Amino acid sequence: MRRTAICVALLTLVGCAYIVTKDSQDVSVDSQPKGAKVVVKTSGGVVAFEGETPASVRLKRKNEYVVTVSLEGYKEATVRIGKTINPYIIGNLICGGIPGLVVDGITGAMWQLEPDQIVVTLQVASLNGKDDQLFALISWLDENGQIANIPVELTRE
Repeated sequence: MRRTAICVALLTLVGCAYIVTKDSQDVSVDSQPKGAKVVVKTSGGVVAFEGETPASVRLKRKNEYVVTVSLEGYKEATVRIGKTINPYIIGNLICGGIPGLVVDGITGAMWQLEPDQIVVTLQVASLNGKDDQLFALISWLDENGQIANIPVELTRE
């Protein structure tokens, strides 16, 4: 009986979002062409990851990030990773209460990073016989699971 009471008391001190999703999230970064350098920094400028595409990066949910993808011969592309409310914090209303919300807030588990899949495509395009132009096509999955794209015209230096 006493053990059960202790277990129940401990469970109410842990946030539902933390139990289900923890305080970190995997974000995938890919590029076309592959093998581009990836640098992920917090919004404060601290480097959280350096590597090459394709990459899977485990990031703390409590921060926002800036992802820079670069490859020799192409202008670098930058994508911002923001935070939205993690829907699992609703579980605190059922079983965790205020202590659960506090735990989720302190650990960062109350946040969800978006986008969690980043694809940067560097491509050369020619328009009506004019000089070649370089574009970066930044792609991600939107909230409906559909691929969204933004073309960005680049200049060679």
